[in-house]
Amino acid sequence: MPEQRVVLRPITEADLSDCVRWLNDPEVTEFMQIESGGHTLETARAWLARFSDPDSGSRAWAIEADGRHIGNCNLTSHGPGHTAHFGIMIGDKTAWGKGYGTAATRQALHIGFTEMGLHRIHLDTDARNVRAIRCYEKCGFRHEGVLRKARLKRGTWADTVLMAILREEWREGQGS
Repeated sequence: MPEQRVVLRPITEADLSDCVRWLNDPEVTEFMQIESGGHTLETARAWLARFSDPDSGSRAWAIEADGRHIGNCNLTSHGPGHTAHFGIMIGDKTAWGKGYGTAATRQALHIGFTEMGLHRIHLDTDARNVRAIRCYEKCGFRHEGVLRKARLKRGTWADTVLMAILREEWREGQGS
């Protein structure tokens, strides 16, 4: 079971070279809002510093599977409204399609709702990212809408799917 082999842990300086490599890979960033290329250790350090600031209310984790760093995920808090935006990247392409993203998403939801006290977690993804949408649905996210041709990616306009999960929906899915 991927759930048993996936661990969310703090991102360290040692993880940043993986992050830079992944963010510079067009295949990894195909459905992400950012473009590949131009990412450096300095930009990765700045990103990590933002998420490491205890006053930000946001959290970021390295996703480790079977002892190796395969990606990152984060919850970006939106202040006193008890909501956060979820983001995930499985950068290690050998880990794609093995359930690690689903396991990491479930763990992040658990932390968000139980430790961070969130009421709502939302995300947006490229409508063509079928694998990610299926993962989010399995984790209990519900479709909230579509922003038509809302992102320009490599010269092509794409729709953005909006999804969210509320704490009570998550609890129901946990069997409690």
